[in-house]
Amino acid sequence: MRRVAFFVLPLCLLLLLLAPAAAQAAPKRTFDQAIDRLIARGYPQSVDAHIAAMGTNPMLGFRWAGSTADNQSARYIAAQLRAAGLKNVHLEPVPVDVFDFRWADVKVGGRTMTASTAAGIPPTPRAGLSGRVVYVHDGTAADYAGLNVKGKLVLVDLDLDSWWYNFIAAEATLRGAKGVIMTRGPDSGDWYSIAPDALGSNDGEYDMHFVPLVSISQADGDWLRAKLADGPVSATMRLIEKVRMATDGGHGYNVFGDIPGRGKDGSFVLFDAHHDAHFHSATDDTAGVASNLAIAKAMVMSGYRPRHTMRFMFVTGEEFGYTNAWYDWCIGAWWQITHADPGWAGRIRGLINDDQIQGYGPLTVSATPELVPWLKSEGAAEAGLIPQGFSVDTAVDLPDFSWQDAWTFAAAGVPGMAFESDGKPGSAGNYHSNYMTAKWLDWPGMAQQAKFMERIAVGFDTGIAPYDLTARADELTGTVVPGDLLGAGAKPAVVSRLTGDLAAFQKASAAYEARKGAIPAVHDGAVNRSLRHIEKTLDSSLTALSAFDTTIYPHQQVLSDVQSFDQAITALEQSPADTATALDALSNVGLTWYGLAFSHPVYTYDLTRRVPSYRRVTWGGQGHLVHFFDVTPQYGAIQSGTWTARTIDQLKAMRAIDARDLNARLKAISSTLETVTPQIGSLK
Repeated sequence: MRRVAFFVLPLCLLLLLLAPAAAQAAPKRTFDQAIDRLIARGYPQSVDAHIAAMGTNPMLGFRWAGSTADNQSARYIAAQLRAAGLKNVHLEPVPVDVFDFRWADVKVGGRTMTASTAAGIPPTPRAGLSGRVVYVHDGTAADYAGLNVKGKLVLVDLDLDSWWYNFIAAEATLRGAKGVIMTRGPDSGDWYSIAPDALGSNDGEYDMHFVPLVSISQADGDWLRAKLADGPVSATMRLIEKVRMATDGGHGYNVFGDIPGRGKDGSFVLFDAHHDAHFHSATDDTAGVASNLAIAKAMVMSGYRPRHTMRFMFVTGEEFGYTNAWYDWCIGAWWQITHADPGWAGRIRGLINDDQIQGYGPLTVSATPELVPWLKSEGAAEAGLIPQGFSVDTAVDLPDFSWQDAWTFAAAGVPGMAFESDGKPGSAGNYHSNYMTAKWLDWPGMAQQAKFMERIAVGFDTGIAPYDLTARADELTGTVVPGDLLGAGAKPAVVSRLTGDLAAFQKASAAYEARKGAIPAVHDGAVNRSLRHIEKTLDSSLTALSAFDTTIYPHQQVLSDVQSFDQAITALEQSPADTATALDALSNVGLTWYGLAFSHPVYTYDLTRRVPSYRRVTWGGQGHLVHFFDVTPQYGAIQSGTWTARTIDQLKAMRAIDARDLNARLKAISSTLETVTPQIGSLK
């Protein structure tokens, strides 16, 4: 026994000494192998299922910003980051208006119809609101003609492709209604159309002085309209919520975790997804959260040591953060980059926003212009990872770019992109409905898309940043047509200065693109610092919002408004006046579309919430907003045939203000280009 022990002991000691060396020599898994292993073991699937099960309502779910369920999901995400081995894991509070949804329904006789609502809508009394139901079709001002709805409930057909919840509710409030019951109608478009019993939700862009609103399914709406056709119907609607405003301490959490980089320059690559959700939602953006957690875990499993920190951020308030606001979404991201850490602009090498990743169909991405050429080349090089295709769009003129966190970061000066992909066939019409379930997720496809996003992150981490400044120069130049600007009242000297600045910007950008391949690697750090500073200036100065929240350049909306004014004025000054052309032109000024559909007080109140000085303009204030003129009085006078020469003078006065604003915006663009062009020239 002892002889055996003496023999075994040295052997064991030898093995113990050799074990670390053997372990060190053993090859680690690649990232691709790690992500495949996680998918095979069901890691992101279990994360998705766990978070999706959280909700303030057991049946419907709901994880609105700051709610008990949303804060629970934030703590769970932090625990997953710690378990994966990330560092500096922590939660940071974000002030939000908390709407803890508990229940909603509509009762008619012995029938109880389950209902949902939109975020930011005030609750009813616990006993509900009771009254006669009046069908008002689309709920516009014209739909109330001849109807008395005072003290009653109104039934409205959903038309979110034309106007949002706030307009419907404001009109109903103005008319004296008690509450709004919304449902899908025959002309409701694709919203919540996946099934007759589907319920929908969204951010409400609501105000607390509007009457409560609930939504019932298409099937229940059809039944209720049929009952109304047979005679008077009375109903009770209930919306039970616990509300805590930000001013009273309401808050949610942004969650962070790092894979530390070897470098010490303070720069980092930022991944982003949001953990708040409508309904239980296994898709938007729970799948994005699960995907990003899997990416973080796979990076650690593969032993990846980035040169620069990989930071994973999971924000609250993307779906909704504030009531009494138009720009009520993307609040967690906006708060982070404008209040909590504004110094991140200039330090973030690139933002990768994972929103609506579902694994099926083409992987699509919207990005700041400088990143588009690189993304296209990466998509071509990694086509094997995304066999169903890859689509890249510049953020400019992409309608839904401001629907994602990447927008407010871009407007603060951070280059970035937002990824999304479709669900499996059959998922159309499930967006923001109670049908956003895991059955639509294609996990193998999501694994491939995660691999592609990892390639993008590594591209941000190594070498000279992949910003192609010629892409920005070409795109901006395409929006500057000297003849159009001069015709709109831009001063010749202002236009000449801008065209010269654009030419210099294009030349400097092209020269940099030609020489950057020869820049010594030892200069990479200094060049990248300068590039991030240039990007901060360009993105923050040139990212603007149109009247309908699309991404444009700062001069484009005001130019469009001046041109519409010119068309209207010219048409009225003809003999005989062309009033049809004048009316059509005025309908394209600013937000006039809404003013023609709803009562004047409803429209003008909405305009106040889009003024840059409005107390809750939030990220809209980053968008170089124009002053939206109210031309509905002039429109009404022309339409009724009561317009006079004074009407034309009023339009000319508004046009003159816009023309001055146009000149100021063109000068600001010139100043931006004159700042960055010499900096581009020094990149060597």
